[in-house]
Amino acid sequence: MNQETAGTIAPLSELARHVRGGTLEILDATPVDWLTWAPPGTSNHILWHAGHTLWLQDALCIRPLIGHSELPAGWSESFGQHCRPVATTKNWPTAPEIGRHLEAQLERILELLAEHAEQIAQRGHEVPVSGGWPLLAGIVHGWHYEARHQGEMYLLLKLCRLDTLQ
Repeated sequence: MNQETAGTIAPLSELARHVRGGTLEILDATPVDWLTWAPPGTSNHILWHAGHTLWLQDALCIRPLIGHSELPAGWSESFGQHCRPVATTKNWPTAPEIGRHLEAQLERILELLAEHAEQIAQRGHEVPVSGGWPLLAGIVHGWHYEARHQGEMYLLLKLCRLDTLQ
């Protein structure tokens, strides 16, 4: 890997580790009975946000790099962009199960970033023929979106704490 390629991939890898570490930290710190708590009138909870980040990184990093999804079966139905989890999903995976998927996906993404380093460094800014985001922008946006979901998870934790104090 040349210096230019390493200069592109190293920051992406560090960003991935940092952001995913934050998601796992929140998931691990949430009491089990709070994982699926949602304030009235909302449609998402902490467990959904954690599972959705797996879907996000599959859509914005993995699929663009290898051309297909690596999500567990049925994941899109419960955690995809257009699902309504509180209204439609009753059987949620456990937090440890989601955590294992998140950890494994991070390792897979780091592996793919290294494998596709030259492509990302040389052609990462090109707009795909099929439209959409350039590869590099999509990967960065994926981590940005995951960080935003961490904010939602923190907010839900705070609201749940307030709800239990009343």
